[in-house]
Amino acid sequence: MRRALLAVLLLATSAGAEPRRHYTLWPSAPGASPAATPELLELGGRVYRGACQGCHGEKGDGLGREGKFLGIPPRDFTTGNFLIRSTPVGTLPLDADLFGSIRRGFKPSVGMPAFAFLSDREVWGVVAYLKTLSPRWKTEKPGTPLELPAPPPRTAELEAGGRGVFMAQGACFVCHGMGGLGDGPVAGGLAYLVGSHKGKPLRPANLSRAQDFKGGRRAEDIFRSITGGLDGTPMPGFGASLSVEQRWQLTYFILSLNPGTTP
Repeated sequence: MRRALLAVLLLATSAGAEPRRHYTLWPSAPGASPAATPELLELGGRVYRGACQGCHGEKGDGLGREGKFLGIPPRDFTTGNFLIRSTPVGTLPLDADLFGSIRRGFKPSVGMPAFAFLSDREVWGVVAYLKTLSPRWKTEKPGTPLELPAPPPRTAELEAGGRGVFMAQGACFVCHGMGGLGDGPVAGGLAYLVGSHKGKPLRPANLSRAQDFKGGRRAEDIFRSITGGLDGTPMPGFGASLSVEQRWQLTYFILSLNPGTTP
């Protein structure tokens, strides 16, 4: 399937191909996004139709033909709600957030691979094209970047403190379960909140499977998800309700549930 997808993309992007193709692989920063010129939008549209439309749909509503067979519904881009952001709850993501999501891909059961074979310009083209699929991009700007400090050294004290946050201040066990297995007392009643998938059942993450985390399994990735939440799902952002220390404690407690896992 991956070979077939690559063949489609080579055909889709052959017109006006770049003489030199540059690749910035996640988690490296891609630099500033280029201007959304007609040429870039045209390129992004071609790549979207070749690589994304099958799951996300012609309108970007997450109702593509192949996407209906996935265990987790594809993102509905028409709502402007995104899981992976470095901006506050309910705000639009930065261009770099969208770039990173395309480069990194998502958990295996989502079915979205890491598009490492696309050039930077092709990825930027897709980013520009995605922003034509929701009216929010016409009236809103991305949110102010969250304060995301560098990870402190991991210690047993931080992990122990995180268990307390998990059970008390964060009340994470209500959804994720006492052992973080995604089997909390309300887990069976959770659902998507917006868009074409609104009301469809949604299972909270099994926190003992860091390899499945949608936004990455590094400490800074987990901290970002705790801080900003996952828009469109019941997972809230804790940037206002938990201190920076508490969020790092919770981050390292979650990592402690994954012995032997490397970023």
